[in-house]
Amino acid sequence: ESNGDKNGYLYVNIEQLKKWKKELKKAGVKTYDDEGYSQIWVSVDDVKYVDASLLEDEEIDSIPTNQIIYNEDGTTELDTKYLFKKHTCSEGLTGSFNTNTWKFDITNNAKEGHCKLYFVNSKYKVSFTLKNAIESEENNPIVEREKDGIFKLIPNDGYIYNEATCTNNKIPQWDEKTNTLTINAIMSDVNCDISFNRKQIKINVVVKNGKGNTTESVYYGDSKSIIVEPNDGFKNAKVSCTNGQTATFDNNTINFTSLTSDTSCTITFQKLAVVNYKLNVSNPTEFENISLISDVNQSIEIGKDGKIILRSTDGSVPKLSCGDSIPTTNELESTDQNKTIEYVFYNMSKDVTCQIIN
Repeated sequence: ESNGDKNGYLYVNIEQLKKWKKELKKAGVKTYDDEGYSQIWVSVDDVKYVDASLLEDEEIDSIPTNQIIYNEDGTTELDTKYLFKKHTCSEGLTGSFNTNTWKFDITNNAKEGHCKLYFVNSKYKVSFTLKNAIESEENNPIVEREKDGIFKLIPNDGYIYNEATCTNNKIPQWDEKTNTLTINAIMSDVNCDISFNRKQIKINVVVKNGKGNTTESVYYGDSKSIIVEPNDGFKNAKVSCTNGQTATFDNNTINFTSLTSDTSCTITFQKLAVVNYKLNVSNPTEFENISLISDVNQSIEIGKDGKIILRSTDGSVPKLSCGDSIPTTNELESTDQNKTIEYVFYNMSKDVTCQIIN
């Protein structure tokens, strides 16, 4: 309808013309341009009641269109990139959107009014920024609207899931057994920053016939040394560990190299066989002025100390000769009449025979 001349023309300046062209195009109206006369011809049959189209609540120039795909075998299929969501119309105007013809139809005889059409994407893209992990090549980053996105992520060796921060307030769920991340009801493009941290390994050490029971923690791939101590009379440790982990034992230290799994290790010290050495005096009664206080024949356990005690009754110093074994001498008693001397053989490691000399 025009307030122009009798032929239906409305005369406007060029700037107004450009503005109307833009608005008509956005409303879905076909225009026939004659730039030479600065005119726009509008087909009344093509006038729509659509005031605006919106995709994901953002206003766009025209109704988004799904594309037809032509297959090599001659068949066709519709690539449904967009879905119709809803429409709103001004009072007194009713209509419906036909998803088959992809057109908006007015269902009453209103002569004026306007409607807004709302569309959404049918599919969305999910992307990741990963730290210490990679995506599986089988992942499909495109997810249908309102469907769950399930993605396999492969942590680097020795790393476990730490946390994820996703756009649009999405809170994903991680399944450690299957290494899969699930994002529920996707309704927009999503990007997630996901980090994996180095796994901590627990070492449990149990010492039998000794001391040093402990539980320690290290990071995956690290090494660890733990000191243990055998009880008296025990030595030569045997080491066994679980979960395929190994350890060596040296100088009362258990050494782990490049641990990859939690493990429990048992260190068992073996009881030493008892070895005794002889400590004898060959002539205990040879001299009247010297008497043997200690036993003539002694049996001393390996590593222990042996002692021979002599006493003189005339004030002289009793002496002892033991071949290449040289004992330490301690004076226990010293008077004008008596002198008592202790000869100590530290850390016995062989048989020793001594002779009293005057």
